[in-house]
Amino acid sequence: MRYGREFWQQLSAEVDRGSTVAEVARRYGVQPRTLSWWRWRLKKVAPSRPLLLPVVVRPSRTAAAPSSPIEIQISDLIIRVHSETDVEYLTRLIAALRVGC
Repeated sequence: MRYGREFWQQLSAEVDRGSTVAEVARRYGVQPRTLSWWRWRLKKVAPSRPLLLPVVVRPSRTAAAPSSPIEIQISDLIIRVHSETDVEYLTRLIAALRVGC
């Protein structure tokens, strides 16, 4: 039987929530390698997460000094960095954290 993209997205989401590929494949009667291929394909073609992070700028009550920390929020995680922090480092850090959040 051929299943549509939505079916595989549903199964992939179950794996993302903590089930193993083998468990989900067994529950739905599909081959684990087929589910793994679809997970790879769905992530390659259309990432489920936005490519850009939302930015919220809040007015400061006092003038900020150049070394005042900047807050970056990813889900329930807040990271405070100094404005002088290397942008490439922050990009890699945020990308790594987004995978786990």
